[in-house]
Amino acid sequence: MLNAILILPFLLQGTPFDGATLFAPMSQNDVFLVDNGGRVVHTWPGSYPPGLSVYLTPEFDLIRTNSIATGQLPAGHGGGLQLMDWNGAILWDYQYYSPNQHLQHHDIEWLPGGTVLLVAWEWKTVQDAINEGRNPAYLNPNATHPFLPDHIVELEPVGSRGANIIWEWHAWDHLVQDFDPTKPNYGVVANHPELINLNYPPLSPSGDWNHVNTVSYNADLDQIMITSRHFSELWIIDHSTTTAEAESHAGGQHGRGGDLLYRWGNPQAYDRGGPAQKELFSPHDAVWIGPDRLGAGNILVFDNGLNRPAGPYSTVDEIAPPITPTGSYTIPPGLAYGPAMTTWEYVDPKPANFYSPSISGCERLPNDNTLICSGDQGWIFEVDPAGNIVWQYVNSLPDPTNNRVFKARRYGVAAAPQHHCSGDGSGTPCPCGNTGGLGEGCANSTGQGAILSSSGSARILADTLTLQISQGTHNQPVLFFQGNNAINGGNGITFGDGLRCCGGGVKRLQVRFMNSSGSASSTATISLAGATAVGDVCCYQGWYRDPAGTGGSPCSSYFNLTNALSLTWAP
Repeated sequence: MLNAILILPFLLQGTPFDGATLFAPMSQNDVFLVDNGGRVVHTWPGSYPPGLSVYLTPEFDLIRTNSIATGQLPAGHGGGLQLMDWNGAILWDYQYYSPNQHLQHHDIEWLPGGTVLLVAWEWKTVQDAINEGRNPAYLNPNATHPFLPDHIVELEPVGSRGANIIWEWHAWDHLVQDFDPTKPNYGVVANHPELINLNYPPLSPSGDWNHVNTVSYNADLDQIMITSRHFSELWIIDHSTTTAEAESHAGGQHGRGGDLLYRWGNPQAYDRGGPAQKELFSPHDAVWIGPDRLGAGNILVFDNGLNRPAGPYSTVDEIAPPITPTGSYTIPPGLAYGPAMTTWEYVDPKPANFYSPSISGCERLPNDNTLICSGDQGWIFEVDPAGNIVWQYVNSLPDPTNNRVFKARRYGVAAAPQHHCSGDGSGTPCPCGNTGGLGEGCANSTGQGAILSSSGSARILADTLTLQISQGTHNQPVLFFQGNNAINGGNGITFGDGLRCCGGGVKRLQVRFMNSSGSASSTATISLAGATAVGDVCCYQGWYRDPAGTGGSPCSSYFNLTNALSLTWAP
């Protein structure tokens, strides 16, 4: 009954990407992972509502935001970050919140090195804004009301509750204004698309000037992309800078410091276009499309469509930015950044049927489909490249009339198994010169080395992993076993006639007999036999008998081993 209360699933024609979908309903505290049948397969209990995003790390720990701040604050406020393991134990608990100084909001991004990017407001007074050239008519008449530009901070977690700020970028350092020539930053806005017009948009009564709602990182480019709802743009900045360079207009691998490398969606924001050139309308969740996915390197963004001249409807847009081989972006003199057209767009056949004026998100999946979260309805669905909905469900927590979801992400199988510890001479030499072929274990009495391979998925919730040996000894037993680490940097050590590659908490999984061709496959449920958990990185190998026969056991030990493979267990 719990599953039916939480999710209303609908399976449609087509093939959805096999995985589990993570989301956090905005009006309650827990985070949920659901399978493609809409069943809740895992829950992380929480003490606070999200503020607002949640993700899984590559180790399948949960990195989440918490809404801990109180008072009259703009939408999306958070302040707290937590890292939790699969079982809900809190590994790291940190607050980026100091009243009237700074406050994390909306989004975070877990970086490959284990650091965290976050979006935050910083408090400025009305007078601060006027001193920099903001038109007083565009400010809240209450002089005590704050003006809140955004900044990006990179945190290095320290211990269970600490962090070092190792990099930061502030929109306040990259301004241009054409209102008051006696104030700093005065210039012709159209001449400086790399800067942020302090007088756009004209009004922000809440003080939330930029309303950045997404931060995304591209490791290949070492660039950060943020989505500004109030500017109706996405911006890209250089992460290769130092913090000092990010404050300036020089430095980093592109020589631009913290100035914008690229922007797209609304040329009005930098005086290089009018309403007809506006492409985005209060967007969310601009993300790069990852490698090996349809449109790799392009940008995907949820265009909410708020105040769209053609009517109230949302789209998901894919664009190919005008990037050069060096990672910079081209812009025609006097014109706006391209492209002029999207590469792909999802819009409902009846556009008004798909409209979320706020929140929401999107991501391109490995099967070329696109996952979309229409956040105001709590509606998460997957479309194929032709725009057909192949899967959908609707959140109903805490109740069907209060079911908003900021965004959702789908997590599938982990990376492909990594094969290592071959007896082909590429690493540790075989014990008695019995070198095998490329990718094989050390040679056995057949003159070949045995090969360990796998098929199926290493998923705790749907374990179909099968281990397979080929080129072993005929009609002899093989023991499939598991270790917690790869020995000697993955090269192994000599053992019997072969190399032992997997160590640390070794578990015997299953004994099988090879057939007359020297092949066998496991039939046991590997995750149960090995007592594995989500995020475990395990090493697998086969130990087998090689009695005296034709050719004899090469090193007279009468046993040998396959090569090894290592993999990470996914949900």
